[in-house]
Amino acid sequence: MIDTIVIIGNGFDRWLGLNTSYSDFHKYYLEHRDELAKKKYRMELEDGTIEEFTDVELIYGDPFDPGELDDDFWNGFEQSLSHIDAERLNLFFGKEKNGLKKMNKSIKKAKKILTKAFCGWIQSISIEPKDSEYDFGDNCLFINFNYTDTLHKRMGVKEEFEYHIHGEIDDSESIIFGHNEHPQEPEEILYQLDGRFRGLYYVDKILYETDKHCADNVQMLIMFLALHGVMKEEIKDIYVLGHSISPVDLEYFAFFMDATKVESDVEEIEAIERRYRQEQDARNASFQKEFFKMIGKKKKKTGYIEVKPREIDAKWHISYYGDKDKAWKEIVMEEFKCTNYELVGSIDECIGKFKK
Repeated sequence: MIDTIVIIGNGFDRWLGLNTSYSDFHKYYLEHRDELAKKKYRMELEDGTIEEFTDVELIYGDPFDPGELDDDFWNGFEQSLSHIDAERLNLFFGKEKNGLKKMNKSIKKAKKILTKAFCGWIQSISIEPKDSEYDFGDNCLFINFNYTDTLHKRMGVKEEFEYHIHGEIDDSESIIFGHNEHPQEPEEILYQLDGRFRGLYYVDKILYETDKHCADNVQMLIMFLALHGVMKEEIKDIYVLGHSISPVDLEYFAFFMDATKVESDVEEIEAIERRYRQEQDARNASFQKEFFKMIGKKKKKTGYIEVKPREIDAKWHISYYGDKDKAWKEIVMEEFKCTNYELVGSIDECIGKFKK
């Protein structure tokens, strides 16, 4: 019986000595920029020096004064992908067809360059197999937000007990990264109106394409949990190891929080547009159809398995890194109205019970 969920974040890999921070990705991008971007723009600065930049700097920076993206962009990389100045891009490229064509091309190139860079960086991370002296039982299921196979190589976790919610290192097509601020499709009417409205359409399109689409990923997660026979009422403990619980991933934690409480108090967010709800409902139906196809059953023939109702909330065991991280996680748990939790100052201490 699965009664323990272990959520793995980037801090877990860094705890094990891997260079997986966004600052490491920034270094990789700069080192490989020439091979990633076949065409670069050139700009002469006031002192006469020439600065080169790519479509990434053009689209995600200031198009009228492009240059190296600052540390804030890279330190908050995923959130930064939602910060595109549509007005300045429209002014820079103009509203004529030729300018709009160049804008669309530049946006596509920026996305392609970042995707190639991110996947290349992930696949460049080498993990030496070794015994880290922890033993997780078969009652544990792992939700891994990282792309690496660290759990298997360092902790001896069986691959079938691990779910990579954003893809994994040996399959670049599966890798997901991005923000969570624009899950709805762009309005087709913007494209039809032409001019600067079409420019807004192109920006909306890249924002949609770089959204994590957390609701879709939650549906896939539900399928994984179901295939392992997980009953939400039976989950007793949830460990969060090295995960910042950042705003881009809050939807996943809301799902687990809602599922492991005696009484759910998570209400539907009314601010979500009706059109987005309809789009998501259609995708959810598609996921469910695929799931029942996987297990060889039709939806109408499935029965409900009765389990004993939950009597207490599941307990959360959350590692934190520094006072700022601790303060943020206290805010998150308060917002979720969760009282059955403990914050632990290190991953070692948090998983001490699993030490061999």
